Amino acid sequence: MTRYTTALDARDWHAYRALFTDEIAIDYGSIGSLVATVAADDWTNRCRALEGFDATAHQLHNIIATIEGDRATVTSIVDAVHVVGVEDRALLGDLIGRYTHQLVRQGGWKIAGVTLTVVAYPAGKEAFEAAFAAARAIFAEGNSA
Repeated sequence: MTRYTTALDARDWHAYRALFTDEIAIDYGSIGSLVATVAADDWTNRCRALEGFDATAHQLHNIIATIEGDRATVTSIVDAVHVVGVEDRALLGDLIGRYTHQLVRQGGWKIAGVTLTVVAYPAGKEAFEAAFAAARAIFAEGNSA
């Protein structure tokens, strides 16, 4: 799980993709995002939008793993900070939430599913959405050339 957040913050997309089974069940519905089973390559490419931020910091706490044979469920608390500069100010999109990762053993542990459940938006949901909208626009602009 630490590699999951470390790869996101480092923008190490090769390392990030290597964590997953070929298809993964994603439930980011609590932030108004994707709820679907998708190809891991597509999910990894979708997460590249984080490149629009100047910085992100995903910190995990209270990690609990329950292993049953070749399957595991890992729950954790995530404190996720996203910062993007717009004109002369920085926008802060932060959230506190719960991750539930479903893993399968395939020559090592691979993530087969990820659910994010929001607990709170410390700076407010509007601030979170504004920061993400700005970062998506910056990312799209940088990738349209």
